[in-house]
Amino acid sequence: MFSVEESKVRQFFGRMGEYLNSSYARKIVVTAVSFLVGMLCSRGLVFGKYSPFGVAVAASVPKGGLWGAVLGAFIGYLIPSPVYVPARYAAALVAVAAIRWSLSELKNVNTHPLYAPVVTFLPLLLTGMTMVFLNGSITYSAALYVAESFLGAGCAYFLNRTSNLLVSRREDGLFETADVAALTVTAGIVVLAFSDVTISGVSIGRILMILMVIYCARVGGIGGGSVAGVTAGAIQGLSTAGLSYLSGAYGLGGLMAGVFAPMGKVATAAAFIISHGVASLQAGGEPQILTGAIEVAAATILYMFLPKSRRLSEMFGVRKDTLSGGALRGNIVMRLRYAAEALTNVYTSVDEISKKLSSVCAPDLQGVYNKSTETICAGCGMSAVCWRKHKEQTLQNFASFSVVLKERGKVESSDFTKEFADRCGRVGEMRDAINKNYNRYLMKEAAELRTAQVREVVEEHFRTTAGILEEMAGEFSLYEHFDEEAAQRVEDILRDNGVTPLEVCCRIDKFDRMTIEAEVGKDRQKRINRATFTREISAACGRSFSPPCVSVAEDKCRIQMCQRPSFEVSRGFAQYSAGNGAFCGDSTNVFYDGCGRLVAILSDGMGTGGRAAVDGAMTAAMAESLLKAGIGFDSMLQTVNSALIAKSGDESLATMDIACIDLFSGKAEFRKAGAAGSVVRRGRRTELIEASSMPVGIMPSVEFAVTERELTAGDVVVLVSDGVVASGTEWLVDFVANCDEEENPNTLAERITEEAKRRRSDGHEDDVTALVLVVI
Repeated sequence: MFSVEESKVRQFFGRMGEYLNSSYARKIVVTAVSFLVGMLCSRGLVFGKYSPFGVAVAASVPKGGLWGAVLGAFIGYLIPSPVYVPARYAAALVAVAAIRWSLSELKNVNTHPLYAPVVTFLPLLLTGMTMVFLNGSITYSAALYVAESFLGAGCAYFLNRTSNLLVSRREDGLFETADVAALTVTAGIVVLAFSDVTISGVSIGRILMILMVIYCARVGGIGGGSVAGVTAGAIQGLSTAGLSYLSGAYGLGGLMAGVFAPMGKVATAAAFIISHGVASLQAGGEPQILTGAIEVAAATILYMFLPKSRRLSEMFGVRKDTLSGGALRGNIVMRLRYAAEALTNVYTSVDEISKKLSSVCAPDLQGVYNKSTETICAGCGMSAVCWRKHKEQTLQNFASFSVVLKERGKVESSDFTKEFADRCGRVGEMRDAINKNYNRYLMKEAAELRTAQVREVVEEHFRTTAGILEEMAGEFSLYEHFDEEAAQRVEDILRDNGVTPLEVCCRIDKFDRMTIEAEVGKDRQKRINRATFTREISAACGRSFSPPCVSVAEDKCRIQMCQRPSFEVSRGFAQYSAGNGAFCGDSTNVFYDGCGRLVAILSDGMGTGGRAAVDGAMTAAMAESLLKAGIGFDSMLQTVNSALIAKSGDESLATMDIACIDLFSGKAEFRKAGAAGSVVRRGRRTELIEASSMPVGIMPSVEFAVTERELTAGDVVVLVSDGVVASGTEWLVDFVANCDEEENPNTLAERITEEAKRRRSDGHEDDVTALVLVVI
């Protein structure tokens, strides 16, 4: 009896398995998934009240899921939400279903990559233009409907690619970059439906977005983090007014999280948190920053409990985030430059839309009158009388309306002259047309005033982010190739010294300079004699190296070595605080960037005392931190400038004076932002290097004034603050020209500060700082 029952159970489960694997069951699954995705995507909003994603899903799902997607999206649109005119989207869904049904037999058409975007674009555009004509408005709304149609078409492309990937079930599990982007966009659109689900202002949808970005960066490295960050930022930035800063915050956070992904889960999360925090300074509002910080914290906590998926890592096609060859270098450079170009195009599109809006709105009061007469006088039998026989009187009558409109905001029938009213039978219509066009003109001007400042900040933010990506691409492009044989010899030397290498990279740039980077475990490692280790590495690689620079991160150590440069620099420093105060507004930092360059920074905060000290120290510290992280000089300047502007409502400014010396070639760059002149002595010639420029913290955009010189052994560079040259610069040039070539740099710096204090004769005191660099 037991064996009979057992046999029946096995037969039952066998039949169930066959049923689930049947084509009929797959159709049910496709329909159910399409229904659910259609309903969720129709709940996602862009521009505050538009939702093209439900229509895009209906145009993108497989043929078997069409009616499920249409029904799901239809229900999603009908459920109460901020979406503008749900009936319009219902009509667009009907149009999409009709187009797909009528063309279902044309395989060459409905399998084309542009089929789904076109099927999405046309119904959205036509229904949008219908709404424009019904409402009698062809200005800003028309531009939004056009933008919504293009956005829906673009999303339809990615949704269609995602559906094809899920249906095809690739056996190798590896996806192209575009496939990963499609999957990420699809996930972002689905998650967007939860953006309006908030708890005390904290969005569940944005928490899920951040979780997606960090996790993709962890499993996919630079590629996964960049794609997920840019996608999430673009979708979320368009969804709600006031959140456009998230485009840069998520994008930069995803990129940096991907860069630090090889260092572990904690490093990935920390990189995103720091990058998101820096980018969020552009928002300027404390509630937004606080809410964003809570969302990042919640997503990070969830992320820490998620295991790393090997399957997802393979999907991104990344086994390990290492630079293993020229092909990978070229790929990274290409992707960074495309990302920079995309961000650059974002802010230029703002001006294009503004121009389109200007073409459909009256540009001035004369335009108000012209549009009104075009509407009312066209086809009127008395038009020739008014505009030919009595043209001057008509124009004078319209010109008199300018004062009336500015005072009362509208014109009345009594404002028309008796002669005009007697010969015109449509005075009331002309009055209404002038008032209507004047109201549009006022709305346009008000909108331009409201958006001018926000647009300027957003444009500058995108420029800075694009510059950072372009500079990273430029740095990667310097790496010509990787010496795998030298890396293997370095690994052998590490093992011979009792150290187990985890990763070793020997890269050579276009100047034929080798840089070695090695990652080793920190625990149970022997101490290495740096001098002996340097000699062994130099002999193994056939190059002369500088001693290693060792940094520690969690349970790992990073060893970096570069070839010994041709020059070295000795430096001296002296400083005096105004009135012998406890705080000095001048701050200096001198460091090596790890690529054979010495960078010296001198920042002078506005005024004296504690406030100036904060500004100067903050400027110098941020500059050093960003430059060490690989950010270029121009992008660093914009970031520091934005931080000073955003840190308080009061005026906060500081100068920035930078000298960067390439120790291989001797080439020196002097970058000044409102800084005092610098003195350079090359051989027997001494010159003052100065340039007109703005300090940081005043204007939304600031640029360095750059000067280049070639230095050699024995040359002297002197950077000073404003307090040194308060009594002029000629004495300083003569002072440096006549100093002893063998004089200690510290002694020279002290003598300069003492002489500057002695020469100050105007009764005022200022902070005095001198930084001396001697090339040897």
